[in-house]
This record gives sequence, structure tokens and C-alpha cells, in this order.
Amino acid sequence: MATFNKPCIHCGAMIDGDSRVCPKCGVRGPLGILCPNCLNTIKRGDVACSSCGRALMTGCPFCKAQTFVGVWKCEACGKPLTIKCPDKRCGQPQFFESTKCTVCGKPIKDGKKQISKVK
Repeated sequence: MATFNKPCIHCGAMIDGDSRVCPKCGVRGPLGILCPNCLNTIKRGDVACSSCGRALMTGCPFCKAQTFVGVWKCEACGKPLTIKCPDKRCGQPQFFESTKCTVCGKPIKDGKKQISKVK
């Protein structure tokens, strides 16, 4: 179905209105903020995801400040809160607290250890 182009909320590039990934910056959910657990649309200020119940604030593994999970980077220090899926065929970025990849479903062993290596 044809849709009008809309700006990516992350990079501002004009993309198809039904895009699930921005072709310019590669971010999933370019038209809205997504829950890192279930990919449901969430809003800043919500306490928990309405779909899976995941808390939407977390402590940054770098600076320990509380930050909103929907932006995938710490609001205080700016460091990314993502790790790479361990499946070589997938390799998609995942939120550091995820226990399985939201794209391919492969288990992620310990995201907190992986993110400390990424620094």
C-alpha cells in the first residue's frame, strides 16, 4: 500500500510512511519509539510498555544514570545502550538488557558483559 513519506525521528530523512527500518540511519522504528523487548510503540513518560509490561527506565551501564529505554542511548552520557546479536547472519543491534534477539530470536547470553567490551 502506498503511503506518504514521513521524516525519521532519529535522522530526519524522508522515508516511506510504512517503513519499519530507516534506510538512511538503519534504526528500527523510524516513525515512533519502540519497546526494546517487544517492539510495541511506546511514548516518553510512560512507566511501562503497554504490551509486555517492561519498565521503560533503566540504569546506564556506563554512568549509572536512569535513562529512557526507547532512545537506545544514555540521555546523560550519550553512550549507546546496544549490543550486537551474536548470530553472524543477523548481527542486528539489540538493547543491552535483552535476553533474545528481537529479529532472529537467538538467545543473548549476557548483554551487560558485551556492552562493557564495546566501550
